[in-house]
Amino acid sequence: SQGSQGSQGIAAVEPSLRLLAPTDQLTIGRVRVEADVRGVVPARVDFELDGKPLLSKRRPPFSIEFDLGRSPRFRRLSAAAFDGTGAIVAADEVLLNGGPHRFAVRLTEPQRTPGAGQPLETRAEVDLPEGEELDRVEFYLNETRLATLFQPPWAVSLLAPAIEGLTYLRAVAFLAGGAAAEDVRVLGVESDGEAVDVDFVELYASALDKRGRPVTDLGAGEFRILEDGKEQIVRRFENFDRTEDRPEAAKPEELQSSGTLDLLPIHAGVMIDTSASMVEELADAEVAAHRFFREVLTPVDRAAVITFADAPRLAVRFTNKVEVLAGGLAGLQAEGETRFYDSLAFALHYFSGVRGKRALILLTDGDDSESRFRFDEVLEYARRTGVTIYAIGINVPSKPVDAGVHLDQLARETGGRSFRIRRANELASVYATIREELRSQYLLAYQSSRLDGSTAFREITLEVLRPGVSARTLSGYYP
Repeated sequence: SQGSQGSQGIAAVEPSLRLLAPTDQLTIGRVRVEADVRGVVPARVDFELDGKPLLSKRRPPFSIEFDLGRSPRFRRLSAAAFDGTGAIVAADEVLLNGGPHRFAVRLTEPQRTPGAGQPLETRAEVDLPEGEELDRVEFYLNETRLATLFQPPWAVSLLAPAIEGLTYLRAVAFLAGGAAAEDVRVLGVESDGEAVDVDFVELYASALDKRGRPVTDLGAGEFRILEDGKEQIVRRFENFDRTEDRPEAAKPEELQSSGTLDLLPIHAGVMIDTSASMVEELADAEVAAHRFFREVLTPVDRAAVITFADAPRLAVRFTNKVEVLAGGLAGLQAEGETRFYDSLAFALHYFSGVRGKRALILLTDGDDSESRFRFDEVLEYARRTGVTIYAIGINVPSKPVDAGVHLDQLARETGGRSFRIRRANELASVYATIREELRSQYLLAYQSSRLDGSTAFREITLEVLRPGVSARTLSGYYP
């Protein structure tokens, strides 16, 4: 019969659940997501948003409609299909507003910390950005490399050493182009032996002297990090002075460099206002941006071109080919109004999912017309993405006064810098300043001492103990 054929078909297919969600676009307001369940007729499908129950459905269609609110932000949607006994038979999870370039590695094993001399089974899973190729996965115990794997499965089995003090397992995945992502799992901290997932907070910092020039010879002990006023312990430190494209790692007795990155990749985006008010500046802006790309990019770096007026346009996707970037800059036309805030949200979403050092270089007069997003909403999104913004204001109008203030705030909150120029022919020196900063930044990473599970914004203060030197980094983060 038709029913028995259907049952046989279901039995022959491995149970699966796939969330059909708009993961490749910036999503706000009401959204509808379907759970595509195959290979099983579930007793129910449960949906959760950010770990909180949303809805349970006991019959098809297994779909849900919910409100993401006005502000763009990362949201994690999950669904699980249950059989009649209450057991999960299939599940899926997606990150909304996570951007098109999500590159991540996750340690799935060990779930528990083995005793000394017992097998330590280590396994990782890797999420690859579309069109990218994975080069290798490396496993570390603290800073000692255990293994380098060039093909799946990404798994290592070895005998566990004695776990004393803070001990953590790391998996680091590398793309063929040089970009890296990592996951960390702390071992031996909980009394019941359970392994603990932990995210290191990574800070990319610029250190400047009183004349605004980069200071490139600081050691780890000369930095002090405060999170919500409480001092944190720096676990990793890299001094990447790229003026000669050579990293130098500080290795005090209590700290060692990761030793995993030969060169810290940069993802840079140049975002150019092409509204009617920029008609006299675009030719010089094109030349200056082309020169910036030519001088800053190395083989492991990537850059993109985004233009905006009535709407944002991705002129060139991330690439390290200077000639392609030059093509995206050629022949820009100035016309239309300025939907600045909407375009900035678009650019931040494009950067989302990219790991490591990220810089968005924004050229605009700061004015906005007809954007659906408000400034405070875009600023909040910038805080969540962690992209450093260098805001270049060209002929910023005196009214509204907020235009210049907003550019300054975007740069300050994200660890960047704000500039004012009168004409685009001044861009060469501004780009040179930004280029030197990007080449000489520091990477500091720490494990937050705050373990109360709060998801509120956490303020960061970065101090330099050497007199006459100050540091800039992002103003805080959301855990």
